[in-house]
Amino acid sequence: MEMNARQQFDEQGTLMFEEAELPLSSEEWQQIESLLNEVEYEHIVGGDAGEGHSVWVCRFYNDVDKPTALHDHSEEIANIIMSPKMKAFYKQIMGTDELCMRRCQGNLLHKDDYIGVHVDQDSNPDYFATVVLHLDSVYQGGEFITRDQQRGDHSYKPEKRSILVNDCSIPHEVSSIESGERKTLACFMSKSFAESCHHRKKFRVVK
Repeated sequence: MEMNARQQFDEQGTLMFEEAELPLSSEEWQQIESLLNEVEYEHIVGGDAGEGHSVWVCRFYNDVDKPTALHDHSEEIANIIMSPKMKAFYKQIMGTDELCMRRCQGNLLHKDDYIGVHVDQDSNPDYFATVVLHLDSVYQGGEFITRDQQRGDHSYKPEKRSILVNDCSIPHEVSSIESGERKTLACFMSKSFAESCHHRKKFRVVK
């Protein structure tokens, strides 16, 4: 990872990191992959920010009022994503390791599934950056596309076991899957540990 990752993030708004640049071990990647292969997904056809999409979701944390675990495997996920070495990685990008993972979910897209253009901060203004772990690479379509008036449009196709970090103020989408499936773990980071100031639909706790 470049020494000026924080400056790059400030300037570009979106950064992509390959497996060799990341502090996660192969065992930790395998643990996340196994969990996301085992859990049940719910088909969602509209986002809480008003965007249109078709995506299968397994929610581990949500912050209707405050960050709340929703799944039996939530703590297992958090122990990896918010470990000291991962917080040190985030600090190089975001300038602080005092971060709250307010929301975390597995996203699964099959053929013809997509995520429409939206801004993460429309769901919660406290979101600062989204950390997206990519767990598949054998699929067509499914590009992560930013739609930034100042920076222009940019398209990303992360490889398996890579991480994309996106500024939560930037409009973005995931294009339609043409073949295969695209599985990711999306983690919404915030510098705020307070109760949510923007209430959304409540989600049930999965046992």
